[in-house]
Amino acid sequence: MLDIGALNYLAILLAGGAKFFVGGLLFSKIIFDTLWLQELGISNKSYGSFRNKLLARFGLCLLVSFSFSVLLQMLALDLRSSIAVAVIVAIGITSAQLGLSFSHDGRNIKLFLIYAIQSVAEFVIVVLILCLM
Repeated sequence: MLDIGALNYLAILLAGGAKFFVGGLLFSKIIFDTLWLQELGISNKSYGSFRNKLLARFGLCLLVSFSFSVLLQMLALDLRSSIAVAVIVAIGITSAQLGLSFSHDGRNIKLFLIYAIQSVAEFVIVVLILCLM
């Protein structure tokens, strides 16, 4: 049974921050920046308001970590099973749905794989933090 009051909101905040950080790292020049921009067909990331993008991204990261917190509380799984749920959600739901959109839009597999790797990495980090706090 779901008890919103029993959620660990500090863990949700830290997991959201970690997801935000991991996403920033993945799309930095250290890892996927050049390939990602090339696959998108743009030359740089300077589109739109930087502040608004950061706020929106952080808010969405909090939503993901809150949603995982609720899901994990409802399932009451051990750490290993919780990580398995994160991977299943990342690959079997998020990436599969994204793949449907990509195939419809005619986007290529490299861009899809970048986003799929992002989902797995970020979801596992979120679940680890939520389970270990």
